[in-house]
Amino acid sequence: MRDFDSLLRTNFSKRKGVSNVETIYKQAKYENKNISLEDLQLLNTNDLLEKDIKDKIDKHLLSLWGMLDMKSFVDALSGNTVNPYFLITKDLRPIRDLPEYTYLSDEARVLNLLDIKYIKSFELEGVLFNEIFLVTYEITDRNNKFRPYVTLLTLNQDNQFIEFGYGYDTNDNGNVELFLSSYNYLVYLTPKGSLHSPLSGKMTRLKVYDMLTSKEIAKLYQ
Repeated sequence: MRDFDSLLRTNFSKRKGVSNVETIYKQAKYENKNISLEDLQLLNTNDLLEKDIKDKIDKHLLSLWGMLDMKSFVDALSGNTVNPYFLITKDLRPIRDLPEYTYLSDEARVLNLLDIKYIKSFELEGVLFNEIFLVTYEITDRNNKFRPYVTLLTLNQDNQFIEFGYGYDTNDNGNVELFLSSYNYLVYLTPKGSLHSPLSGKMTRLKVYDMLTSKEIAKLYQ
């Protein structure tokens, strides 16, 4: 399987196995119904770090997974998930605001985390990006096809993850259209891992140095 195959549209879910996020959430809520999202994320992250007894997985990747997977679960429960494939405009709205919210399938309600790719750097249109974490989710569209949703994060000077971009397949052509904070136009990410600038036609290939997948997470709980 290639590094960017998770961007492909499929008829089936590409997520492999499950994590402990639901159990952690239910137990924490039973003990404290007003527990914050941040505390839930910390519980999930610590659980993952403790499961990695062989210390094989990069701690930044594992910590980010713990944070994002819990947020996806909580967002799905509260209706805060953003499913761009059900929106009429490009204004990102939570699914609870959709007229068809009540009838959405479970797969259309949650951004299912597939993998996190670590990219040391890339340059496009003279702008250099360093220490990039490219996160790929899947969610179903109106035709029950599993489609990609991507976010890009980096670490700031305080070692905190900061999101600076997101994207999805707006044109149903297999490419992910990225909205980056450094540009006022879209950048295209292909399933082969290439970034394209429509402004100049320039292209850069993303090199993945490390990656954490749902399959690896599932193995921690076997």
